[in-house]
Amino acid sequence: MLRCRLLISVLAGTLFYVLISFVGGKDGLWATSYMQEQKRLLSANASAIQQTNTKLSLEKAALQKDMEVVGCYAKRLGYIYEGEKIVKISGLSPQENQIYDAGTVLRHTESEFIPERTCKGIGIIVFLCFYGILLLFDYAKGYLRSGSKKMRFAASDGITMYDIG
Repeated sequence: MLRCRLLISVLAGTLFYVLISFVGGKDGLWATSYMQEQKRLLSANASAIQQTNTKLSLEKAALQKDMEVVGCYAKRLGYIYEGEKIVKISGLSPQENQIYDAGTVLRHTESEFIPERTCKGIGIIVFLCFYGILLLFDYAKGYLRSGSKKMRFAASDGITMYDIG
């Protein structure tokens, strides 16, 4: 029964260690879900910055190649061609140039996890608890006895013999 008690305790301790490491360890489910969420945020931020880059690239190309776009920007600033007349209408809000957001800096943050020594410590504690419980069960069933061994006297052919056991 000693071997079974030890093996069952080792199995229980190892099982708890593996389960805690699988769920909350450095590469566990908890840390993986945190990293997936962080990846999603970084991808969304990179996508927004890429869209801004695309808009600015199109605007740059239009300013470099299309003179009508340059003329529109010049009219917004108050410049006109020779012979043109400006008519200002009051009550309309002036068009403002769109200010592009360059994006925010997102830094990598370490994920939270249960340290390896804590996982191993819990496994050892579970091992010791299971071993103690199984030891108590064996003692209650009478497989184990506590106390000192008694010496019994036996007589055989006039010679006194001591039986230990």
